[in-house]
Amino acid sequence: MGKRFIWAAVALLGLGWGLRAAETVPAAELQPGDTLRVLAIGNSFSMDAVEQNLHELGAADGVVLIVGDMYIGGCSLERHYNNARGDIADYEYCKVFADGSKVRRPKTTLAYALADEPWDCVSFQQVSQESGRYDSFLPYLPELMKYVRARVPAGAKFYWHQTWAYEGGVVHDGFANYDRSQSKMYNAIMEASERVCREYGLTVIPSGTAIQNLRGTAVGNDNVTRDGFHLNNTVGRYTAACTWYEALTGRNVLGNRYTVAYISPEQVPAAQSAAHEAVRKPFARTDLGIARPEANYDESRIPPYTLPDPLTFADGKKVLTPEQWMARRRPELLKLFETEMYGKAPGRPEKLHFKLLKRNDNAFGGKAVLKEVGIYFTDNESQYIRLLVLTPKAAKGPVPAFLGINFMGNHAISTNEEITMIGRDEYARFGRYEEYPRGENARRWPVEMILDRGYGLATFFRSDIDPDWDDSFVNGVHRLFYKNGKLHPEDDEWGTVAAWAWGLSRALDYLETDADVDGTKVAVLGHSRLGKAALWAGATDPRFAMVVSNCSGCGGAAISRRAVGETVRVINNSFPHWFCGNFKKYNDNEGFLPFDQHELLALIAPRPLCVASATQDAWADPAGEKLAADEARKVYDFLGAGDRVQYHTREGGHDIVAYDWNYYLDFADRFVR
Repeated sequence: MGKRFIWAAVALLGLGWGLRAAETVPAAELQPGDTLRVLAIGNSFSMDAVEQNLHELGAADGVVLIVGDMYIGGCSLERHYNNARGDIADYEYCKVFADGSKVRRPKTTLAYALADEPWDCVSFQQVSQESGRYDSFLPYLPELMKYVRARVPAGAKFYWHQTWAYEGGVVHDGFANYDRSQSKMYNAIMEASERVCREYGLTVIPSGTAIQNLRGTAVGNDNVTRDGFHLNNTVGRYTAACTWYEALTGRNVLGNRYTVAYISPEQVPAAQSAAHEAVRKPFARTDLGIARPEANYDESRIPPYTLPDPLTFADGKKVLTPEQWMARRRPELLKLFETEMYGKAPGRPEKLHFKLLKRNDNAFGGKAVLKEVGIYFTDNESQYIRLLVLTPKAAKGPVPAFLGINFMGNHAISTNEEITMIGRDEYARFGRYEEYPRGENARRWPVEMILDRGYGLATFFRSDIDPDWDDSFVNGVHRLFYKNGKLHPEDDEWGTVAAWAWGLSRALDYLETDADVDGTKVAVLGHSRLGKAALWAGATDPRFAMVVSNCSGCGGAAISRRAVGETVRVINNSFPHWFCGNFKKYNDNEGFLPFDQHELLALIAPRPLCVASATQDAWADPAGEKLAADEARKVYDFLGAGDRVQYHTREGGHDIVAYDWNYYLDFADRFVR
């Protein structure tokens, strides 16, 4: 008691961290009103699991949780043991108090944290890349347990925090320990965690199994991390916290009233179920039965719907003149889409600037001028677009051009080695390592055909703006524009699709300065999810001279109310980062949308618009895309530009091929050149 009193006095004189009087409660007997003290000795994986959400889950259930996390990024059991033995002040100690307040204390020893509270529960874990290799635990774990046991109350319970397997393609050398296979890593973690619990009398906290359970659902969809291994701030961290809560308290987490901001309604029960089943069966994945719902492709099963009239104001009055459309109705619709679907984006940054990174006046065998341009948004140049610009060398002046985002990196659009290939170090700025071979996507970008037709081509990698997974918006441009300490967009602020569209506008900002490109004649084009971005860019930025949507489907050109193939619920669950938080209100609720996608297309009028589908791309609902184009034509007709909206289809599946490009080039010849 004397020693603990001394530690309490030191804490009160320093950071104010003293003891809180309460009786130690065995985890299995926790009741509302009880207090549980939990100390995690870990690294970033324990930070993901306990520093947020865990206390709040307890508060919603009437249980008081005091949480401590001894954090060192990438810390192994060996380092923990050496820190203990040498009394090294190597940790950042995060403490969550009974009232939910949180304080971080740098340069802390393990002895300090152990003495700070009469801990009921202490967890241990191995660094994630070694967590499936049992031999790496020894001799450090048993020695560390002895050290801790001598410094905590006799009744304290020891736990093993089971980490989770990585997602495929991540930037992590340790993934090679498991042949870069998620399933192999998961199985190794299960074997090692089951063995260590059995041999050392530890109780498992099965976060790894909970995450794997969630990944097996349409909700998880293998998209629960922010970089391939650290959990995202929404459903990933929430699932881990739910697992800790039930494992520590013995209280069923199902139905817990606490949820995380920005998490979709469908993700809450899925996360809780993933955690609950993991606690029940900690060393094997459970099929939660939350599969993607069967898609409807039967026209007779489409629910009854009425499409809103784009030429009717929100107050029910009719639009009578083109001037009323442009001055009042178009802004009214644009605001609805902005606040309820895509999200508000910032304007052109004040400190936007460009740098020529590379130039070759004899590229592609002397056919093209090649430029690579850095587009920077702030003085901090760590986040930027590397824009590839190709123009015909034989051109006598500035040329019209197509601008589009690519899926795999600029080097993947052509086998030509003159295009800079993204290096491994540069991939790290995207938060995940996904190396694509040179020319991997060249069939979608007929560069020489475009040049031969007298057009320029500009493109950039989608991750230059925002990576295409739910990373909690920490790796893209969003973080450059947060205000007032925000860490996530508000529900009416930009998701990833709107960010990509914003990036297209920033690329156009540059193209307007390029002497080889006619900035008044730039067509924006996109395929699939990038077709959604192209449509939103065309709607929000009237400088684009023409817009092309290729197989953009739900959230793009397809009518949402038809609910054919990919639906609003499916798209929000599978890709929760694409649209703003408000759009999740319309999951299985398309009839309450205050707009539909034909009105998005109408926002582009009277500029040329081409909507394209493929006959076998049922998931994107070709009939719904055609219907949207036909309905948008009513606005085009109203503005005297009915021939400027076209619907194009071809045989085949979800793709963009040379046949499509020929059609788009012909369309541009008519209306842009």
